[in-house]
Amino acid sequence: MSEIDSQIDKLRERLAYLEEQKAKEEEKKAAPLKLLESILDEKKECIKRDRYSKSLPLARFYDQEKVGYLEAILNALKNIEGRLEVLENNKKIMGTLLSEI
Repeated sequence: MSEIDSQIDKLRERLAYLEEQKAKEEEKKAAPLKLLESILDEKKECIKRDRYSKSLPLARFYDQEKVGYLEAILNALKNIEGRLEVLENNKKIMGTLLSEI
């Protein structure tokens, strides 16, 4: 009986792990801008704390360069997202106005 119980426990642990992984994947798909922001924050924190190996002296420089590019991309995507929201709201307003006519 204990062997069956241990197998059941292992399966439950595996199921919990898989559900957690699925939730992370769904979160990534649902909010790609938040994911990009978190990556950007992570890189900034590494640069701030100077967590680099002395054997790779250019790593910090490359990360600083990447942060600059990522910030520009993130700002552009946020701008586009804002414009899309405005257009969607305008479309809804126009649809309700046209349906009233």
